[in-house]
Amino acid sequence: MELHSRHRLASTIGVAAIFALYVIPLGLIVLASFKSNSDVVNNSAGLIFTPTLSAYQAVFTPAFFLALLNSVIIAGGTTLLVLLVATPLAYVLSRTRAAWGALVIGILIALQMTPAATAVIAQFQVLAGLGQLGTTFGVILAMSATAVPYAILILRPFFLSIPHEVEEAAQVDGTGPFRIFGLIIFPLVRNGVSLIGVLIFIGAWGEFLYPISFLNNQAQFPLSVLILQQQGFYGTQWNNLMALAILGAIPTIAIFAAVARRLTSGLALGVGK
Repeated sequence: MELHSRHRLASTIGVAAIFALYVIPLGLIVLASFKSNSDVVNNSAGLIFTPTLSAYQAVFTPAFFLALLNSVIIAGGTTLLVLLVATPLAYVLSRTRAAWGALVIGILIALQMTPAATAVIAQFQVLAGLGQLGTTFGVILAMSATAVPYAILILRPFFLSIPHEVEEAAQVDGTGPFRIFGLIIFPLVRNGVSLIGVLIFIGAWGEFLYPISFLNNQAQFPLSVLILQQQGFYGTQWNNLMALAILGAIPTIAIFAAVARRLTSGLALGVGK
């Protein structure tokens, strides 16, 4: 009993320490967004200051709302394209028993071990050949190509957890493969698809490398690029930078909060039905 109490105390302390590592920097960012730039520079961690909304007033510009719209388009388009490609491929890989299935999985794992920056030059050439360089759709294609292997590897275990008897019973009833996937299999893994969709959206929302590499029009830049532009040659408006960071994080926090209960309570439930 005493050993169990010690383990529980150690776990609680560990969780509290990890939580503090995230909460304290976030709290400092929120406080900095309500300071003047001089307060941030002179006393960045100070808790006593005169609150001001000047940073938020400065960043609420047409450029901010245009960048916000661009982020929604890029993140939403990437998520949709990845799910459309990765979901059926993950299902096929979960059902194949051929040797090429293991080979494909090995290739996907190897692709995940490759840094995204190493593929930028090759993707630049491909997008130029397709005539999509400098377009929002080209950025979506490049980001989707990077995220599809990750999505397949995450989704495949959800399909593996579904007994083959479910499909065999449907085949006996004369149901075709496409109807089996759409009407029977997909509803059972919808929570897994929701999970990977949220993860892909959050990752695409904060992506900086691809937009800055493939876009050259200021009007096409998402929030991630707009945040970087707060760092100027003659200095950085730190309070504006923090305000933009807070505003940019709100949509992803809201999406995760909206689906968190369904994701945590329904991952096993969907498969068990």
